Amino acid sequence: MEKNHYKIHRDLLDIVRGYSELVFAEEVFYFKHFSVEQSLEHESLVEVDIEKSKKSGIKTKEEILESAKVTGAWSDASEEDLKSKKWILNKSLTALSKIQDENQRKIFNKQIENQREDLRLLEAKRTKLLAYSAENLAESKKINRLTEAALFSDSDFGKPVKEEYRLLLSPLLFSRYASLMERNNLLMISFHGGFFDMFATQYRSPIALFDRSFAELTVFQKNLLSVSTSLFNKFKNTTIPDEIMGDPIKIMDYEEKEHKEKTVSHGVDDLRAKTKARGGKLKAEDFLS
Repeated sequence: MEKNHYKIHRDLLDIVRGYSELVFAEEVFYFKHFSVEQSLEHESLVEVDIEKSKKSGIKTKEEILESAKVTGAWSDASEEDLKSKKWILNKSLTALSKIQDENQRKIFNKQIENQREDLRLLEAKRTKLLAYSAENLAESKKINRLTEAALFSDSDFGKPVKEEYRLLLSPLLFSRYASLMERNNLLMISFHGGFFDMFATQYRSPIALFDRSFAELTVFQKNLLSVSTSLFNKFKNTTIPDEIMGDPIKIMDYEEKEHKEKTVSHGVDDLRAKTKARGGKLKAEDFLS
């Protein structure tokens, strides 16, 4: 917690004030956070752009994949394999969070790394096929509009960043965007940043904490209120064990068990038996059954 103390408070400051500072080439630029209304407007334009692309003869993702199946570049089996790999990886990550033994975690982590790489390769193949689809071109236009609306040279947001700088600043902007949208990060910001204490006093009307309408909230303020509401309800409806009381991520992931015998666990003896049966090797799937 200590090493993240300053980051948590900086993140909360950015969310509350509605902008982030981005430093590039020793210059400070300003990322004005999108409001809920702006975000919805940008999303609505995506559909318009897709329709324009389709009318000009650009194929959709579905059409490209159908053509790829005819040529053998893609197949229904590939699509099912992709879904399966995603499912297994998600289940593996959930199982990993419940494993306490360090040796078991090392074995499991190795298998998860392999799963991630297999999924990455298959996703990369699919992404390459769809690079010039109507949907992807519409997303590119959306990104251009977002960066144009969000990047400024001054904290009063009166001087938009020039186009050549926008291209250079885009990776910083979207890295910051991803960080402030990430659920676990928002939980830490709320719980350890001091926001949750204030939220608990206003839980019946939490939007009052930002003194603005729903449409005027930034997307990060909206999401902070959302995760804080979920965390509040978790405290309200669940008996939280003392050993995880200081960790909002573990609190949110915690599930009460009605019967102890239903708890999934894999003992050392189980692992030894599976290891022997597999010739000395374990797979992540062994932990999922």
